[in-house]
Amino acid sequence: MSEPVEWWITDAYMKEILDLDTQPFATVGRGTRAVARLPADLVGIAGVAVVSVLLLVIVDVSSPFLRAAVGFPLLFVAPGYAAVSVLFPRESPPSETVTTPLFGQTLPVSGVERAALAFGLSVALLPLFGIGIALTPYTFSQTTVVGLISGFVLVCAFLAGFRRIRIPEQNRYEFSFGRAYDTVHAALFGTNSAVHTAVNLILVASMLIALSSVGYALVSPQDGEQYTELQLLTEDDDGELVATDYETTTTPNDSVSLAINLENQEQSEQTYTAVVQEQWVDDGEVLDRIEHDRLEYTLADGESTQDAVSMTPEAESGTVRVAVLLYDESVPESPSLENADRSTYLWVTVGDGGEVAGDAGADGDGGDSEADDGEAEDEDEDDDGGDEEDDEDEGDDDDGEDDDGEDDD
Repeated sequence: MSEPVEWWITDAYMKEILDLDTQPFATVGRGTRAVARLPADLVGIAGVAVVSVLLLVIVDVSSPFLRAAVGFPLLFVAPGYAAVSVLFPRESPPSETVTTPLFGQTLPVSGVERAALAFGLSVALLPLFGIGIALTPYTFSQTTVVGLISGFVLVCAFLAGFRRIRIPEQNRYEFSFGRAYDTVHAALFGTNSAVHTAVNLILVASMLIALSSVGYALVSPQDGEQYTELQLLTEDDDGELVATDYETTTTPNDSVSLAINLENQEQSEQTYTAVVQEQWVDDGEVLDRIEHDRLEYTLADGESTQDAVSMTPEAESGTVRVAVLLYDESVPESPSLENADRSTYLWVTVGDGGEVAGDAGADGDGGDSEADDGEAEDEDEDDDGGDEEDDEDEGDDDDGEDDDGEDDD
């Protein structure tokens, strides 16, 4: 009497499950026909990428040891191992092939060779990642570096897993922690010499320290110069905003048109408040000030804005200082050039038509005019002096003629 079919299926299924427990695969699904599994090594490198993004981008841990510990495998192991896994999904190439595959494994690759190729490919891929970042509008920042490498690792891990699943199980590459440990232990301690073993350990430790330092530097690139740019601009004849030929004269009750140029290069989003003031200054001392406008800006890193400002000076005559005071946080009760985080200003002369021209040229044309007047006055004095000397000479000549006449007599 034969056994029931149901018992045979259960026995085979349990035998397969017991065999699978010895394999380094992660079970992701079950069924009576097949069990879908993912290789543990690919799950591990994908986990390295996910943990790197979590700690270095989302949480942004500050511990240098933790950053180095996460950065080393992300940069020098995971990218190369993921690429090697895509290229070599088999333990050994197929014994018989009808045609030469366009994209297939033709050589056997051992565990040691995979480790060497993983490190070499990781080092070779880093410059390519740098070139890729340079060709994009993104900056060379920690978020960009970690995001690009992690994305590459995750994509390669998915492709490698897909290729391995399509290969028969008996020919598929299977990572074994025990075999990897035996290989490393034999390479380090299987020399039968205490000196050689010590040298091997020192070399491995030195390499790990050096690569960890490089990994920390790459996943934590030094930020560039941090600054905020503040400028006053004005329109030229073509309607473009420039930083020359400002409108420095105006008549009473007439407005002055300017533009505030603000650029954020602080490596993070910033909130600014700009205070526009009219200031009366005498001998470097501010006698009075009037606030004309208060503007608020929120700029992302690298963002800039140009805001048109039109203000009408309340002064009826004289020269006033139009100042823009910029604050990163709260504005103090009495804003001034001294307590502003950044500031810029422009001198504007207010007056009637004739007064404006004279006041505007006080620093230049007016000085020349005074010099011309002085020269003119000096010339008149010289002419008068010359006339007096001529008269005296004529008088001397007359006297001489008279003397001659007397002598003649």
